[in-house]
Amino acid sequence: MKLLADAHISRAMIAFMESLGHDIVHVAAIAPRMSDSTILSLAASEERIVLTADKDFGELCFLRLIPSAGVVLLRLSGPSEKERLETFKRFWPLVEPNAAGKFHVITDKHVRRSQLPTAE
Repeated sequence: MKLLADAHISRAMIAFMESLGHDIVHVAAIAPRMSDSTILSLAASEERIVLTADKDFGELCFLRLIPSAGVVLLRLSGPSEKERLETFKRFWPLVEPNAAGKFHVITDKHVRRSQLPTAE
């Protein structure tokens, strides 16, 4: 799977995704100040799923209708990066096979999935 990780995503999470064989690009490595709308556009043009902790992506996808290949929003509140990563690892198998065209929210307790709007 091809992913684009927002600047807020930890190096440990990126390393985990790479260990699963995913092609993941970290925004911090290419343009740390890239706007959220540009991130979505870049990801869509490269058919990458956006991995983010920024709630603004929901507004961009559902209100502004900016096209996206898919978004995974992390709303993890564990006190340490290790705990947040363990929660992510637990829920990722529920997201991975259904990531394309969907907006997923991973919380400490569950995963929510919504179909992304399509261009009319």
